[in-house]
Amino acid sequence: METATGLTARVVMLFALCAAGQVGGSLMLGRTEGFTNAAWTAACGLTYAVSLYALATLIREGGPLSMLMPILAATVPLIVILIAVFLQGEPASWPRLGLLTLACAIIGVSGTL
Repeated sequence: METATGLTARVVMLFALCAAGQVGGSLMLGRTEGFTNAAWTAACGLTYAVSLYALATLIREGGPLSMLMPILAATVPLIVILIAVFLQGEPASWPRLGLLTLACAIIGVSGTL
């Protein structure tokens, strides 16, 4: 079933897989210990590979790269920042979080103009 904007369930699934893979890979980077821990390095690399495969498939099927990349560039860092601060306990001031959120929102919106 396709919506008026061309979003299908497959497009949404591929985008979500791409974003989740990038978030997951980013969160695993510390555990790779600078890519010296073979198991975590392999898991991180595989996660990024699945994410890039989903993005490549999405683009091959007609997804607009000029719109997808800014949305990913806004979504992925914002999710990683929120997880790092609220779930992993990294310190961050409210002004810092506000500015990072604003920057991500501006990047995301710019892709739709």
